[in-house]
Amino acid sequence: MLFSLLAQAKTEYVIGLTAQGIRVASVEDVELGFNYQLENITKNKSYSMKIKVFQNDDQLTNMLLEKKLLGYFGTPLLAVKYPKEFNLDSMYVPVLNDKVLQRYVLLVRKDSGVEQLEGLKNKSLSYCLTDEVGMMFLQKTLKQRKAGSVDNFFNKTIVKKNPNLAISAVFFKEAQAVIVLEADFIVASELNPQLKEQLASIETSPEYVTNILAITNHFDGPMTPIEYEENVLNIGGAIQSKKLLKSYNYGKLRKIRKEDLMSVRELINSLIDSKGNTP
Repeated sequence: MLFSLLAQAKTEYVIGLTAQGIRVASVEDVELGFNYQLENITKNKSYSMKIKVFQNDDQLTNMLLEKKLLGYFGTPLLAVKYPKEFNLDSMYVPVLNDKVLQRYVLLVRKDSGVEQLEGLKNKSLSYCLTDEVGMMFLQKTLKQRKAGSVDNFFNKTIVKKNPNLAISAVFFKEAQAVIVLEADFIVASELNPQLKEQLASIETSPEYVTNILAITNHFDGPMTPIEYEENVLNIGGAIQSKKLLKSYNYGKLRKIRKEDLMSVRELINSLIDSKGNTP
């Protein structure tokens, strides 16, 4: 009884992400896998930590602005948009295929006859919900070439739950092109070598930070920022060693500098229109 009351009295810290931000695992797998490790890490602490998956970006953003989030995992766009809400000196990136910064590629079938972006006018595009940065790169490229926007350049956009499905859409001719992380294409090609034989890249982006684990400036209670960082590194090691998210192909978490977000910030700024809106 006493133990139960003490457990209930613990300060709870929430790390938020959106359902759209989950790359390949299910919401249940992410919450159960991470929270099991977080419970073990904090069982002897005066606080607890948990991952909470929100159904959309608006819900997560509201929690952030209401100062109810300790941390955030997802695309870097939220940290760039609301920098004052985050401790930009405490950001981590999951290492994907031994790299921190990632490039996007625009893939087409080799037998399509399309050799450059302009050849995809009025064609269809597939993409994964998590690849917001890649879609912004594509939007910027179209803008630079005075080819309009993604919405009016392609006659159809097909949204897929994960990168493998987005790539497969082109392989099986459901779509004519896909914007995807180069690292995801490499992994998919290792599983299915025919992908590399049948698909080719016609555009490659600069390197960007595409996912971050960030700490907010909303500390109020027993856990210190240093303890948070230690817990983050501990959970990264636990997830990797137990292979709970093996299909992510993530390695260890690595700390980055706030300057590493500059390319994403420049990408967003390049798309701001005269009214201050981004597409």
